[in-house]
Amino acid sequence: MTIFNVRNNKKLSWNHNMIKTIQYFTFFILLFSLQVSAQKRETSGPVYIDSATAIPVSAVSARKMKAPSTQYKLVNPRNRGINTVVPGKGLPKTQDAALQSKMGKLPAKTPILSFDAAITRATPTDPTGAAGPNHYVNGYNSAFSIFDKNGNQIVPPAALSSIGGEFTNENLGDPIIVYDEFADRFLITQFSDTPESFLVAVSQTSDPVNGGWDTYRFPTNGALPDYPKISVWSDGYYVTTNKNSNSASTSQVVYVFERDKMLIGESAKVVSFPLPGVRTNGFYSPAGFHAMGGEMPPRGNSPIIFLQDDAWAGVSEDHLKLWNINIDWNTPENSTIAESQELGTNNGVSPFIATFDGGAFSNLAQPGNAPDLDVLQATMMYMTQYRRFPTYNTAVMNFAVDIDATAAEHAGIRWYELRQPSEGGPWSVYQEGTYAPDKSDRYSGSIGMDKNGNIGLGFTVLDDSPETPIYPSIRYTGRFNNDPKGEMTVKEEVIINGISADPSSRYGDYAHLTVDPADDLTFWHNGEYFDGPDRKNRVGVFKLAPDFTNDVGIIALVTPTNATLTSSEVVTVTIRNFGISSQTNIPVSYSVDGGTVITETFTGTIPGTSSVDFTFSTNANLGTIGQNYTFVASTNLDIDENENNDSLTIEVKNLFAKDVGITSIDSPRTGLNLSASEPVTVTIENFGGEPQSNIPVAYRIGNNRKINEVFPETIPVGENAVYTFSQTANLSTSGRYLMFAETRLEGDQDNTNDSKTKSVANLNCIPVGSDCASFGDGISYFQLGDILNERIPCTNGYADFIGFSTDLDRSTGTYTVTVKTLFDNPQDEKFSMWIDLNDNGAFDDSEILISAQNLAAANTAFSFDFTLPKDAPLGQHLLRVRAGDTSFGGDLNNPCSVMDFGTTHDYTVRITDSDLNIDDFLLNEASLEIIEQNPEAKDGVYRVFLETQFNQPLRITIHNLLGQKLIENQVDNTNGQGYLYEIDMSYAASGVYLLRIGTRDVGIVKRFLVK
Repeated sequence: MTIFNVRNNKKLSWNHNMIKTIQYFTFFILLFSLQVSAQKRETSGPVYIDSATAIPVSAVSARKMKAPSTQYKLVNPRNRGINTVVPGKGLPKTQDAALQSKMGKLPAKTPILSFDAAITRATPTDPTGAAGPNHYVNGYNSAFSIFDKNGNQIVPPAALSSIGGEFTNENLGDPIIVYDEFADRFLITQFSDTPESFLVAVSQTSDPVNGGWDTYRFPTNGALPDYPKISVWSDGYYVTTNKNSNSASTSQVVYVFERDKMLIGESAKVVSFPLPGVRTNGFYSPAGFHAMGGEMPPRGNSPIIFLQDDAWAGVSEDHLKLWNINIDWNTPENSTIAESQELGTNNGVSPFIATFDGGAFSNLAQPGNAPDLDVLQATMMYMTQYRRFPTYNTAVMNFAVDIDATAAEHAGIRWYELRQPSEGGPWSVYQEGTYAPDKSDRYSGSIGMDKNGNIGLGFTVLDDSPETPIYPSIRYTGRFNNDPKGEMTVKEEVIINGISADPSSRYGDYAHLTVDPADDLTFWHNGEYFDGPDRKNRVGVFKLAPDFTNDVGIIALVTPTNATLTSSEVVTVTIRNFGISSQTNIPVSYSVDGGTVITETFTGTIPGTSSVDFTFSTNANLGTIGQNYTFVASTNLDIDENENNDSLTIEVKNLFAKDVGITSIDSPRTGLNLSASEPVTVTIENFGGEPQSNIPVAYRIGNNRKINEVFPETIPVGENAVYTFSQTANLSTSGRYLMFAETRLEGDQDNTNDSKTKSVANLNCIPVGSDCASFGDGISYFQLGDILNERIPCTNGYADFIGFSTDLDRSTGTYTVTVKTLFDNPQDEKFSMWIDLNDNGAFDDSEILISAQNLAAANTAFSFDFTLPKDAPLGQHLLRVRAGDTSFGGDLNNPCSVMDFGTTHDYTVRITDSDLNIDDFLLNEASLEIIEQNPEAKDGVYRVFLETQFNQPLRITIHNLLGQKLIENQVDNTNGQGYLYEIDMSYAASGVYLLRIGTRDVGIVKRFLVK
């Protein structure tokens, strides 16, 4: 095989005999390695050596920049080799042992700065950027821009080709921006396929705006260096790639560039290595250690690290695998890469699930019907930061894991701090954690450590829950160096909340957090979010380290908590020293509901950035059941320099002992061709002060018989649990269904939170697949009556909004609907609307109320009038709206047609009639049914339902045939569908009874038989 490929135009000073000798020597090493014990660590020499010549270019401030492309495009699909997942193989089989399931409690500082660094329609954006002493250089697919440290843009977005030199006409992308603090230089990189190469621009000075650049084209031997990640070490710039996945142990994966030469603008060598002994699963991304923090590591032993998942073929246990590269620039063929360590379950690495969907790229569900997002699996997320302390070296890193060992997926961030106590010695796991503090997915992390040993972690949050949807959003957390190991102790803080879903399954490809070299304390994080058709990169700047010398405050009320409380409760608070100096003799106080202020003194000592608990000697009276009490706890240190964090205000509730309820109906969901056996899943929460088990639960579809079952497990105080009924739901008939679910705990002391309702539709068609991202086609804003849906995400061309509802009075007749689009086409962008009056889920031609009306300008409100038929059936119906470019494929006025460009949305309307009086409702419009709930059980419970839109209180009575009144009660229309009442006749004699429901003057009477 060919081991070296020396390009003639950039040839090194070796003759062909030398090359043949190296080939033979390398072949001998590889052959010998096959014969040694399997326990022996493998070593390899280079598999490719070449060089590049510097092409200097002038400062960007002195040249005309090329504007980046604004067109929608899919950039650089990631290369993937053969997946090696073995179904059923791998641990853990239960919950992640390193899981942090609760959010940290330490208050986070709000971002120092937050700004959009890029707006593009390239997919994905590849957000990257690095802070220097005076600038923030930002990069994305396939452009760059430069900001000052206040977030002001001083070099507008420009195509990467604007850099010139070897970057001329090169905009392929996958950029990475690095600041080399040991040389005070910036690097801008991308890859090229003309021919396959890696391009590097090195600033000639610390000023990326007014100083020149040296550009390099390093050849990569005919293979695209996919997903390149660059790091700084003392003897080179190290680049790991997703290259030659199926032969990564013997072919080019890691490239090392001659840093010393590049910093002075001279020709520089490149040496490429495999990863001997590595196992991969299709796509993969190892990482080099990126040196930072003011002290350069010694030359040599540059670490490379990659995760190894035991779900992959050939991997016996989950572990972190390390290699050391020793480069010899004088005689590059003497350079080596060697397996160094494997950190497994006996070395502090808990088993992890790093494989999602068998290695596929669509993994995490978004709100609505948007595509599932790529979780970026099998990737050491950029960057793996290394720094030196007096008694040890440290490195921090992270990757995505699935904390749910079942078929469901719940993404969390597995993070590590490794330490090396002696130079050149082995690394060990100092701490590990899996950050997944609630039900939302967290992934696309980027981690760093400041000079105090505090760790900052930026990441993306995503949640497809209909009740609490979260579009891809960017947040951060962190921990202080003296906090309990394995925990991100700082509360999450928001950098930006996502506005829309990602219209593509490709997400970000990476995020990028760097530490500001100006103070070595401030973190700059860059990640991706979405706003309509635009992909945006947001930079958030935050700091964990103290800002003041003397600064204390209350951060938590430890006791009392929400529980069944008494008239004498112990009060314990947590005092935090936010400052640098230790503090003692701190005055501490609390009050309840604005009453007497209790003041005492903490006489101990709290070191800087540490916390202690303090218990008052005076208890609090919280004896009223069901009452909320407002606590205000404060510190009153006379030398405190920051009063903003002195006090904590928090409510504590004296809970009912027994109080549970349904908080959400999780399934079924609106869909296409739903079945006769749809699973019904609910979330049950214990709101009360005692653990509860064997909780009766029930659900009902529309006016059908209620399904009663029992949740058998125990739910602790303040916790929730998910329950799937054994009895499925028949939703096979097209149309809309009203789902109702409740708990029926005996002795429940608060029935107001027992139940939830939800609308679900079985639709004949869901026109998924219209493109609304590229140009902004479709509906971005919708308003009708009480429905106001602003900043509507694109998703995949269809969105289910049937939870949005408004009343339409048919006696009023005419209504106005207002819509907006983001596409500017006065002739072809049009809007249509239907109401499914016959409830067949088909939106017939006779049900179209607005037909192909022009939306003549982008982001402009257009209003259209429509008239309800006078005989429109009362009650709830589906409303469908569509908009799109009618000059392309798809029929706008066919509610099932997939338009090339556009959107389709469904809502709910309830048709009423204010002209009808109670007589009309009861005698002409209402339908009364009496059904025995469980005839098989013969328990004598009957369900009475009067279907009507009338919503005033009515009276219900039951008489026997002797004229004796057995029941009289008030009944309300609680859900707008009708009046529901359950009657227990289990103790009544068999026979015929008369039931009446109505007012004193008008009512409906019906006989029913008790057997």
